[in-house]
Amino acid sequence: MNNQENLQLTQEQMLRDIYENTRKTKNYMKWSLYITLVLVVLPLIAMMFLLPMVLSSLGSAYGGGLIQ
Repeated sequence: MNNQENLQLTQEQMLRDIYENTRKTKNYMKWSLYITLVLVVLPLIAMMFLLPMVLSSLGSAYGGGLIQ
């Protein structure tokens, strides 16, 4: 009976460890997504608004040319 109780405790501990590791992995993936958004997606969105203004300023500084 003692061996079976030890086995049950070991299984419960293993389940707790699996749950804890799953929680840590989920948290890691969530922060990876946040960092990806901040470092990749937001600069691309910002460039959509900044690039036309920069090109417009550059075009007017050099006499118009193709960009007005």
